[in-house]
Amino acid sequence: MSRRQVGTSGFTLMELMIVVAILGILAAVAIPAFTMLVRRAKAAESVNNLSVMFKSASAYYSGERAQQGTTTMVSGYCTVSDGGPIPPLPLKKKQVFSTTGDTLGTNDASLAAIGFMVADYVYYSYKLQTVGGSGGCGHNPGEVLYTLSAFGDLDEDTTKSTFELAVGSDGNNTLYHARGFYIVNELE
Repeated sequence: MSRRQVGTSGFTLMELMIVVAILGILAAVAIPAFTMLVRRAKAAESVNNLSVMFKSASAYYSGERAQQGTTTMVSGYCTVSDGGPIPPLPLKKKQVFSTTGDTLGTNDASLAAIGFMVADYVYYSYKLQTVGGSGGCGHNPGEVLYTLSAFGDLDEDTTKSTFELAVGSDGNNTLYHARGFYIVNELE
């Protein structure tokens, strides 16, 4: 009788170890890259919301203001006083943004006056700082008027990322903003 060798199928231990090593190398490269992409996506929120805040402040600035009961006295080129930060502290998780009072008791008349509102939950705290600290009407062309800021702490290590946008008026008394954002610790 002749013996037939029964064929075995499967992977050797060496082949399995090579596959596991390749997966480990891929994970070591992919996980940090993914984490960085997630942080960049979260940081994009601040740039977008500061642009919206600028548009809100610009609309408020160019609008004419009349006092109640007065038909002949109209003011223009108005700014609001300092506002924010809302939410008071940036956290790792998203929070409610509200200028009219939220669970933390935040109430901000300045940000509400310019109509700045974020309909979604936010990672960053937003602040409007007026040069001189108080608003008013009748600004002269060429003045620096606001600094719009966003502060975040995406990993809650007390190192904050900061995004700032400087706002001023040009010779025609039209609001404009700096060419770029001032950024510190973008991805902290």
